[in-house]
Amino acid sequence: MKKYIYIAGIFALVLGGYLVVNALFTKTYTIPTTHVRSGEFVIALNESGQVDAKRAVTLSAPRIRGLQITWLAPEGTMVNEGDVVIRFDASKQSADLAENESNLKIKQAALERARQEYTIQEKQLKLDLEKARRNYDEKKHEAPRIAEEAKMELELAELNFKAKLDQLTADVEKAKVEVARAQDKVNLARKELAQMTIKAPIPGLVVYMDIWKGGRMEKVQEGDSPWPGQGLINLPDLGEMMVKTTVSEVDANKVDTGQEVDVVLDAYPGIHFPGRVTKKSTLARRKDPGSKINVFDVEVSINKHDERLKPGMSASCRIIISRADNVISVPIEAVFEKKGRTVVYLKNHKEREVKVGRRNDMYIEILEGLSGGEEICLVDPTLKKQGLPGEKATEPELNKGRRPPSEKPQRMGRKRGR
Repeated sequence: MKKYIYIAGIFALVLGGYLVVNALFTKTYTIPTTHVRSGEFVIALNESGQVDAKRAVTLSAPRIRGLQITWLAPEGTMVNEGDVVIRFDASKQSADLAENESNLKIKQAALERARQEYTIQEKQLKLDLEKARRNYDEKKHEAPRIAEEAKMELELAELNFKAKLDQLTADVEKAKVEVARAQDKVNLARKELAQMTIKAPIPGLVVYMDIWKGGRMEKVQEGDSPWPGQGLINLPDLGEMMVKTTVSEVDANKVDTGQEVDVVLDAYPGIHFPGRVTKKSTLARRKDPGSKINVFDVEVSINKHDERLKPGMSASCRIIISRADNVISVPIEAVFEKKGRTVVYLKNHKEREVKVGRRNDMYIEILEGLSGGEEICLVDPTLKKQGLPGEKATEPELNKGRRPPSEKPQRMGRKRGR
């Protein structure tokens, strides 16, 4: 009798342990739910882009040979209009200016001497001409020979007056031309000397540009000898910022100027900057070289000025296509297709057929079947009977037929005896 009692006790203990372990390791599932929304429904396009300044100026090297940079405004600093940004070695230009100014003074002195000579000679010639006229007037009634000589002297005086004045006038004009040429050289030297110092035409942020040197592209620095006309510094005005983005040709007809845009910087994901579409290109282009995808360029003006906005920063743009009030909507994952019908599942797992309308990236409009406020399932509850997705792990297709790394293949052939 005791033997049977002992066996029954062991059986009860094993059964109880099994039930406890089974209860501990049996999977239970809770179906996630959400409430049906009723309110504003927004349709938007989400695009990525890059922050840039609306207004920017590129400061380039002057078109002068033999340049060398002696000073640059530190990169990343803010400068005001009129501040010095770049200085070049101006020793040659200063020497040229001094030489040309000296030559100009010499030419101006020569012009002054020519003018004085003209004045003196003009008076002397007028005096000689007047004497010849008086002499002729006195002798024209005398003997014919004497009258003829006096007349010839007058004609000679008149010719001499005109010829010498013409010569003196030509000398003055030539001296004027020489002065003008010397002045042009001085003006050019002054201009070149002024170009050795480049000032900011607008307020902005100093951004060094890459230039070709030593067989590769590197940022400009002091001591470099840039080519004439080469861009050295980009000066964006941070007072007005924008985002340059693109939209695919499929969505391009949805985007138009004036639409609201919610801009978020990747560096500050919690901060939203209001903006508007200000420009959309009229022609499409390839998204990337060799790509078959066509896109349209879009510019978004940022309405809010903020010091954190810097050119080159990555940004996300949510372009608002349309807004509607009092719209009933549910998450897209809460709507299912069942035998040609569109349904949702209430919290009690009962199926309800619905009619859907517009959708955005997260929600879908419910036209019929729900009134708002109901609690619905985010996962198809009928899958619970079949096992929720991910309950059973399956062997990846690529691993089929492969041995574990620790498993060594057996050698083929006979075993050699000792």
